Amino acid sequence: MFLTPFFEIMDRCINWFLALLMAGMVVVITAQVWYRFVLNDPLSWSEEAGRYLFVWISFMGAAAGVRYQVHLGIDLMEKLLPPSLHRWTVVVANLIIQVFLLMIIYWGFKILGIIRFQESASMHISMLYPYMAVPVGSIFMFINSVRVMISAMQGRPLDREVRL
Repeated sequence: MFLTPFFEIMDRCINWFLALLMAGMVVVITAQVWYRFVLNDPLSWSEEAGRYLFVWISFMGAAAGVRYQVHLGIDLMEKLLPPSLHRWTVVVANLIIQVFLLMIIYWGFKILGIIRFQESASMHISMLYPYMAVPVGSIFMFINSVRVMISAMQGRPLDREVRL
């Protein structure tokens, strides 16, 4: 497929972004614990920052989960159905997922327009940034769902090895 190099770069960028988000969250939460329980001088912004990082990790991690096909599922269909019929169940399931993701993307961007002037309580940043995780993560989930569906139709499943 001619888009393979692009998708490999996209996968690696998502994986690195997730690694950076996780490292940032570990640093923020560690600082929060240190300041609160050791120095008895809690940080005012750390809990909020950790929460927003976790939201981004959740949505981008879900996008990576779709790509590597690691979400919970029932593999009974794969074991009971012949390969050609199983491929079509994967296609139908991914079409349903894609319709749902398109709704999330649409309404996610509509909500961004509404809350862009709202400010977070302790960090005083626009709530646009935490809420942006929903449509951005959903876009990557949609792209990866299409990739999984096309690879199933071609009878060549995507590899499940994570690369950084």
